[in-house]
Amino acid sequence: MKFSEAVLAFKSANPWLGDNEAPAVATLEALAVALDAEAIPTPALVAQFGLTYRNLAKAAPVADTAVDPLEAALPA
Repeated sequence: MKFSEAVLAFKSANPWLGDNEAPAVATLEALAVALDAEAIPTPALVAQFGLTYRNLAKAAPVADTAVDPLEAALPA
């Protein structure tokens, strides 16, 4: 899988990406194009791609599925 294909898969799997994340997504796309164009990607470029990806992944909203044990024990 190419880097640009990985970015497309990431975007497809994360519909929460919006205007606030647009600069980071654009950076990730630009890095992917640069990485795909190089026969041997430089470690710095790979590291920057990874950093940008991880920052976006950490920004994903977390569903609050935890159930309060006391609330669960009380009758509705």
